[in-house]
Amino acid sequence: MNKRIRAKIESYMSIENILNENLDVFETDPSAKTQIKSFLEDCKKLENMFVKLNQPTEWITAENNKQFKLLVKNSQVMEIAINRLVADTNDMELFDNLNIHLRNIKRGIQLRRINSGYFLNNLCEKYQSQLEQYGTSQEFLQAYRQILLDIEGNILNRKKIKDQNERNRKEFNDLVAGINQFLKDKLDWTINSYQETHPELYFKYHSARKLKKSNSRHYSIRGSIIDKDTGQPISYGTVSVLENNLQAKITKNGNFNFMNFPEGEFTLKIENIRYHTSQHIIKRYSTEHLNLKIEMQALSIAHPS
Repeated sequence: MNKRIRAKIESYMSIENILNENLDVFETDPSAKTQIKSFLEDCKKLENMFVKLNQPTEWITAENNKQFKLLVKNSQVMEIAINRLVADTNDMELFDNLNIHLRNIKRGIQLRRINSGYFLNNLCEKYQSQLEQYGTSQEFLQAYRQILLDIEGNILNRKKIKDQNERNRKEFNDLVAGINQFLKDKLDWTINSYQETHPELYFKYHSARKLKKSNSRHYSIRGSIIDKDTGQPISYGTVSVLENNLQAKITKNGNFNFMNFPEGEFTLKIENIRYHTSQHIIKRYSTEHLNLKIEMQALSIAHPS
């Protein structure tokens, strides 16, 4: 799952929690209740579909590796038996066929190795009565063929799982896109209508909605400091938090940022030697990434009398 989709999922989970905590707010709003029910049902579908994403195939690969090792071991038994038969009978046709098998099996391509295994098995079955004295009984050849069938079955199962994973990913991404469109077209507008009556709900909801946009950022709070009169960036200085020991430097371009900023209400103290020290109260929720713009008033320049 890419970062963009993961960020949206985190956003939807936060929205789901916020709505579940405030269901009583919408008790007298049938339209809102219907929208929220639809959203929550889609989130449940998303959760169920997430479990089905990327079903593992490593166990099949591991099993096939074991089967291929056994195939090689048993092939060597059959190759030795054929060589002994050739030595005893001087059957050059059998010798040539054995060399064809050996050339193919050394190429390492999975399908070629399987086909070469069948070729060797058929060759041994053709000469089975003569080869039995060298340790390749009918039961041995049947077991060898079963190994080949098991390998083919594992390869087919792995392809089926991978194909299903691809279908699951597409279905999952389509649902994510559908939820996102639903929020934009309907639920965002519904929550906006509660801005005046339930400002904290409105604030939390839209903070959660911003998660998908800001998830890739590595800061909790960032901001810019500007001159109140000119609107120009103020270079250098510090931004400190009165309630704890956090502090950030103001850059040459007037920017600052805090990483891993805690949740709650705090007072920022902004200092620059050319400006009046100012304080700025902020309130941050744990899922929120704040972007602030703070103005400072320049100190008056005293003129000599």
